[in-house]
Amino acid sequence: MALSRAEVERIAELARLDLTPAEEELFASQLGKIVDYFDQLRGFEDTDTDGVADLDVDSLEADDLPVPCLPREAFLDNAPESIDGFLVVPPVKAKPG
Repeated sequence: MALSRAEVERIAELARLDLTPAEEELFASQLGKIVDYFDQLRGFEDTDTDGVADLDVDSLEADDLPVPCLPREAFLDNAPESIDGFLVVPPVKAKPG
C-alpha cells in the first residue's frame, strides 16, 4: 500500500517532524513497505495452536534469583560525574502548564 504525500505530511505533523519534500517521498515509500508487511502478517492464521496448550509456560521464564549488585566504586568509576558517592544527573524541569 503506497502512502500519499498528504498522508506522510499528516504523520510528520503528528510526530512534529519538519520534513523536506525529498524526505516525504522517501518516507512515503518506506512507510508503504512497512504497512504492506503488516498486511502480510494479518494474513497468517492465528488458529494454528498445535502444541501450544501443552507448553509449560513456567519453563520459559528464568529463575528470579538474587545476585550481588555492582560495587558502588565500579559503578561510579564509569559515571561522568559523581559527588560524595552519588551519581550526578542533570535536573529535570517540568514544562509549565
